[in-house]
Amino acid sequence: MKIRISALALVALTMACPAVAKGRAPQAWQATHTTDPVTGATRCVVTALDYFGKSRYSRTGFLYPVIEEHPDHGLLVGVSSGGRFRLPTGTILWRVDDRPFRELRPEDGPVTVDTAVTAPAGTPQDPVAAKAMADAMALTNRMIMSATATSTFAQGDRAKEMLAELLAGQGLLFRAKAAAPETGLPGTGMYRVGQFTNEGLRPVPLDESLRTSLKECAIPTGD
Repeated sequence: MKIRISALALVALTMACPAVAKGRAPQAWQATHTTDPVTGATRCVVTALDYFGKSRYSRTGFLYPVIEEHPDHGLLVGVSSGGRFRLPTGTILWRVDDRPFRELRPEDGPVTVDTAVTAPAGTPQDPVAAKAMADAMALTNRMIMSATATSTFAQGDRAKEMLAELLAGQGLLFRAKAAAPETGLPGTGMYRVGQFTNEGLRPVPLDESLRTSLKECAIPTGD
């Protein structure tokens, strides 16, 4: 008789015993290679995903750290939502060890073409009116990015600073800013940080697997 395990049961098993056989936990970070079946474009990203035995996976409703040397946007460091159905990430609070936390906003990262709003036909010729319309379109784009983006990244010099912190650190904590209310009674979401282990939530380890995975994706580590 075949035994079927539901997705919920698999998650429960994962949270209860995420370590691999013989008590050895897998490496925290891993390089993931993908190839687009239509365009043929290849990507390599460094992530710290959930694991069950030797299998790696992500879950809908959970956030995962991602590092990538993007062909168009350069170095990206931040967070992406996981699972089959990607949810908006919003603003992220990010901290390495006891350093001051960083606030990452989705609208500060790369803007994708499919979410950008362009000015309608008949743009005013008057410079003041044209600037007002351009500012309105830019604000609309930022609002759309903030509400719908399924990843939140830093880029440029800020991404380089964050990567240097990761390489010099011991543990990473992050969460969605909206998970904790700014007023009123505290919510349980503020404590949902780090990585699930058999000992509960722990900071994501910044171990040697991070440096190894970065090299596999040809992302400079400063060595």
